[in-house]
Formats: sequence, structure tokens, C-alpha cells
Amino acid sequence: MKIILETPRLFLREMTQDDYHALASILQDEQTMYAYEGAFNEEETQAWLDKQLTRYRDDGFGLWAVILKSNGEMIGQTGISWQDVDGEIVPEIGYLFNRSYWHNGYATEAAMACKDFAFRTLGFKEIFSIVRSTNIPSKDVAIRNGMIIRKRIIRSFRGVNMPHFVLSATNPPRLLKMEDFFDIQAPTYDEYMRDNVAGLIDGYAELVKHIPNGIETLLDLGCGTGLELEEIFKVFPSVRVTGIDLSQIMLNTLSDKYSGKNIKLICTSYLNHDFGIEQYDCVISFETLHHLTHVQKTELYRYVVKALKPGGRYVEGDYMVETQEQEDELFAQKAACYAAQNIKDSDLYHFDTPCTVDNQIKMLLSAGFATVKKVWRSGNTTIIVGQK
Repeated sequence: MKIILETPRLFLREMTQDDYHALASILQDEQTMYAYEGAFNEEETQAWLDKQLTRYRDDGFGLWAVILKSNGEMIGQTGISWQDVDGEIVPEIGYLFNRSYWHNGYATEAAMACKDFAFRTLGFKEIFSIVRSTNIPSKDVAIRNGMIIRKRIIRSFRGVNMPHFVLSATNPPRLLKMEDFFDIQAPTYDEYMRDNVAGLIDGYAELVKHIPNGIETLLDLGCGTGLELEEIFKVFPSVRVTGIDLSQIMLNTLSDKYSGKNIKLICTSYLNHDFGIEQYDCVISFETLHHLTHVQKTELYRYVVKALKPGGRYVEGDYMVETQEQEDELFAQKAACYAAQNIKDSDLYHFDTPCTVDNQIKMLLSAGFATVKKVWRSGNTTIIVGQK
């Protein structure tokens, strides 16, 4: 039996006919195989195994047995295979695990090893995962493996048309311009945010609590598809909203959602837009500023202070890290990616660089807010309120 990869807890090796029963415990389980419209029978299971043996011989890779070091059992299969995506043949990382071993991080650990193998050993410049849209755990594994959603396709299995997400990662990481990234994510953005960002749903409800009563005018920075506006309009149905975002596709989605509301939408970077002087009772931003540098944020906050009416309020909900070490590491990674792609520091490309809560508060105070305080945190989602 040929061992291909090793991780702290796992071995990945080629399967043999002796692995049939362990494989059957995965492929013949209804719940495990729901993304394939049900469990496999014995003939389908053998065909699946035969296909992997053929792949090992012809391609040099396939789906490998995942062996748990602690007990020597085959707990799943993870590996690389060629797949057709709208007529293009691409290398895909796939994974299926015995249900008894779910929720232990084994799939992510194995998938990360496969991505490293694909880049370092096989020399691929891009590696994919193709996941049924309803298979949220598998989609989360791909995202934790550094992949982003590239597009949505339809696949058919057992006579059923199934929407799938196509995700990929590149080597070196290929950063996208901010507007391009969110244009690509727009069709699946709402679903992704609700399913994957810890504290997001509760954060929307909390955000509304800190918007001052009686507001008439609201500026929403990086409004996207308007997820946060759903809760706001429940409490303030007549508020006049100005929304700014880079993605016209997302703004179109927002406009369709709230066609009966008083909304003005502007497609531009909020870093370059003149908000005016004392125009708004409240300014909000939610999950949008964690791509910016300290300098960019501080300058933006100064414009926000000017745009607020006397006594106005700024409410920011965003991804924030706990330690300075975490923040420094992410900024260092971003700098390396920018250098690899010859991107100017002033250009806006998608890479998360969340700051600590303390740094956020310091920037807001230095920009001119009279008081700033953290009011809520769940997971990494944090809400800070600045008072003019």
C-alpha cells in the first residue's frame, strides 16, 4: 500500500480491494451520500473503487484512503481527480468521510495536505473543489482550504439537476480586484455570509439597537446586497438610505430587494467619494472595512465625522482579531501577495486584514470622534459605536 501524504493525525494512501468494506460504509450511508441523491449499491461502490485504481495507474493520483493514525482505520477518502467544469478539465480536491468521524476537522486537514501536494508536487497553478450548493459543511471545508467561489454550475446525477459551487485556490494566491471579487461572489453572497460568518445574523439584530431613534438619513458604506438593511427597515421603515459599493451587480440585487424603499445607490469606492458635510444622522458599515490599512481607515473615518450631523453616530460591525500578532501576520501575508502580483499598496485587492478592537478604537478617536466604545462581540464579529 503506497502512502502518499502524512498530516499530524492522518495518513493518505492508495486504496486497494481490501478497502472495499471501509469504503462501502461511506458510500452506502444515506446521510453521507445525500449530495449524490442517495446511497450507492454494491455495484456502484465497486465501480467507484475501480475508478480510483484506474486513476492511480493512469493519472498518478485519485481519491486516497484517509487513515487515522490513532487507530489505523480508514475513516474517509480525500484526493485529487480530473473533473469537467463547463467543458474545461480541471484538477479537483474531493472528500467523503465516514459519518462517525465528522466534525473533527479531518476533512480540512486532509484537503489542505492535498492542496499543498497539488501545488508543490504536481505543479498545478490552480486547484478546485466542486460542491453541491446545499452541502454547507463541504463548502466550508473548501473555504477553510483557502478557496473562493468562482462560479455556480449545474450538474446532473441520477436524473436530478443539482446546483454546484465551483471554488478554487491558486499558487501563488491570485488576489482579485475588490470589485471583481464581489461581482463573482454576488450570486451566492447572501447564502455564504449567513452560513459562514460567525455572529453575522445576531450582529444585524444588534446593529439596529445602536442606530439612534428618529433618524431620517442613513449612509451605508459597502452596502453590498443590503443584508443589514433588512433589520434596519423593520425598525426604521421610512429612513432615507444612501448606499455605496464597488459592485454594481450587488447594488442591483439590493435595489430589487428594496424597490419600495427610499434608497440612493452609488457604485464607487467609498474611499474616493465625497460624503458631504453634516448630511447624515447615522453612518453604518458592516463586514466591509477589514480589507483596509490603518491609514485608509483613519482617513475614511475623518470623512465620516464630517458627513455626520452634530451628535450623529457611526456604527461599525466588522471582523476583528484578538491579538496584535494575528493582525501583524495577516498584514504581512497581504504584503507578500501584493509583492508577488506587483500590486501597488494604494490599489484595492481582496485580502482580509482585520485589526484588533483596540486599534479600531484608536483610529476612530484619532479621526475625531468624541467617544468610541465596543458594544458587542460574537465570534470575530464585533460592533463599535462612535459618537460625534
